[in-house]
Amino acid sequence: MTAASGLLPLLTAQRAHAQTSPQTSNINVQATVKAACVIKGVQDINFGTYDPLGTHYTQALDAQGQVSVQCLPGTQATIRLNQGSYPAALSSCLVPLRRMAFGSARLPYFLYRDSSYSPLDIWGCNFLNDVDYSATNASVKDIIVYGRIPSGQALALLGTLNQLTLGTYTDTVQIIVSF
Repeated sequence: MTAASGLLPLLTAQRAHAQTSPQTSNINVQATVKAACVIKGVQDINFGTYDPLGTHYTQALDAQGQVSVQCLPGTQATIRLNQGSYPAALSSCLVPLRRMAFGSARLPYFLYRDSSYSPLDIWGCNFLNDVDYSATNASVKDIIVYGRIPSGQALALLGTLNQLTLGTYTDTVQIIVSF
């Protein structure tokens, strides 16, 4: 037997291997993008100076704030405002009776969904009085919050005027964005 005859089985084996078809398959890749929203910013409501026995005895004091949200396109969101830190005894998410506080004194105010200041447009934390938002793109959406302190005359009718003291009244209202 020669050296060449010893290589013959090796060459035959290599040719047989080279003639086979490669094996193929696929791997699927998937990701699901979920609905998403973030609060990008808040502009506080500052009513400034309230004069319940002067200018504001017959006219309410209005001010505006803003909530800026960013949602992915196609996201359906609701923006709710809770009752604040010092709600009146009969306050609810449906009829929020918000009050600012200075010590034990309370100053009522309302937050609205639009500039009509209609009692039907008080912004609350219920599906009947929240703000619905449907994102068509990923741009930041600025949503105005309209605030109003009732006139001093209205406060007198509510029995609140006698309870006011001099000072700076404040409240904190939680913003809830659901999607």
